[in-house]
Amino acid sequence: MSTQDNNAAGIHSIAMDMGRLFMQELYSDVVFLVEDQRLPAHRVVLAARCEYFRAMLFGDMAESKKHEIQLEVPLEAFKSILEYLYLDKLPFDKIGVDKTFEVLHLAHLYGLEYLQTAVEKYLQQALAVSNVCMILNAARLYDMPELIKKCYNFIEKNQLALLQSDSIQTLSKEAFEDLLRQDNFFAPEVELFRSICKWRENKPSEDSQTLLSLVRLPLMSIHELLHVVRPSGIFKLDDIVDAIDKVNIGKNLPYRATVLPRVNVASKNYASYIRADTSEIVIQLKKCFKINSIQVSSNFSAGEYELQVSLDETHWDSVGRIRKEHDSPIMVRFMARPASFIRVAVIPGLGLRPLPPSGTVLATYE
Repeated sequence: MSTQDNNAAGIHSIAMDMGRLFMQELYSDVVFLVEDQRLPAHRVVLAARCEYFRAMLFGDMAESKKHEIQLEVPLEAFKSILEYLYLDKLPFDKIGVDKTFEVLHLAHLYGLEYLQTAVEKYLQQALAVSNVCMILNAARLYDMPELIKKCYNFIEKNQLALLQSDSIQTLSKEAFEDLLRQDNFFAPEVELFRSICKWRENKPSEDSQTLLSLVRLPLMSIHELLHVVRPSGIFKLDDIVDAIDKVNIGKNLPYRATVLPRVNVASKNYASYIRADTSEIVIQLKKCFKINSIQVSSNFSAGEYELQVSLDETHWDSVGRIRKEHDSPIMVRFMARPASFIRVAVIPGLGLRPLPPSGTVLATYE
C-alpha cells in the first residue's frame, strides 16, 4: 500500500473514531441544554474544531466553569453544527433548504467559514422557483456574492414563473428593489406590478413607495394601464396619462433588456429571420437584448446600407450607415440600447444579393 493510501486510510479511521463520539455520553465532559434536550459533547473536540467554542469552554467566559450550558438556538440546527464538528460533513439533502438557513446562521455566528462555504455550494445546487427568494435573502444577509449572482442568474431564466408564484412574496424589500432596478429583468411589466401589489398586501407594514417608483409604467400597454393599474388606485391619474403619452410616442422608453457580453444575439440560438429579400433583412430576437454593435458579413454585395433597431417593429432607430465596397465584414459601434428587432436596409437605388438565413448579421454587446 502506498504512503498516500496509508494516509487516506488513517484519515478515514480518525473520522470513524470521531463519529463514534458524536452525541455519546462516553468521555463527555460538557452537556448543552437546547430546547428540551440534553446534548453531550467533548470540550477538547469542540475547541480544536472551532475558535468560538475554544473561547467559550476554555476562556474567561462563565460557561468554561459549567458542566451544563444552556443555549438559545434552534435544536436541529445546533445538532447539525455538532455533527459537522465531529464528522466534518453534513447530509444537506436530509436537512432540507429551510433548515439549512438556520444552520447557516449558526455557522456564521460560530465563525465556521468552511461550513458556510459548504452551505453556499449546497444552496447553489438547490435553487428552485419555490426557494430562490429565500436563498437570495440569506445570500445578501451573509454577504455571499457568488450565491447572489447565482440567484439572479436563476431568476433571469425563470422570471415569469417566479412572479406568478408565492415565492416572490418572501423576498425582502431591499432584494426586490435591486431586482426591479435591473434592466435585464424583462418579464412583462404588468406582471411585475401585480407581484408588487401582492407583496404589499402580505407586508402592509413595509414602505413600498420605492418599489412602486421602480415600476416602468410606459412599458405596459394602454389596456393594461387603464384596466389593471388605474383600478388599483395606487398611481395618480396624471402618472397614468403621462405613461399613455409615452406609449403612443413609442420612443426612448425605459425598456428592460438582457445583456450577454460578446455573444452574437442575432445567431440562430437567439434570433430568427422573419424577412430577407432584395431590399432588407429583418431579424427578430427571441427576447429584448442590449447591444452596442452590429456587423454585416462579407456575403453582402457592394452598396450602402442603413442599420436599424426596434423594440416593436414599428418604431425604428438608425444606429449607423455603412458603405460596402469589398468582401470583408464591416462593424458599426453605437451607444448601447435595447433591441428586439434588427434591420439592415438597402439605401434606395442600390441592390442586395439574396442571403443565406444565418451567419450574415452579428449583433453583440461589447
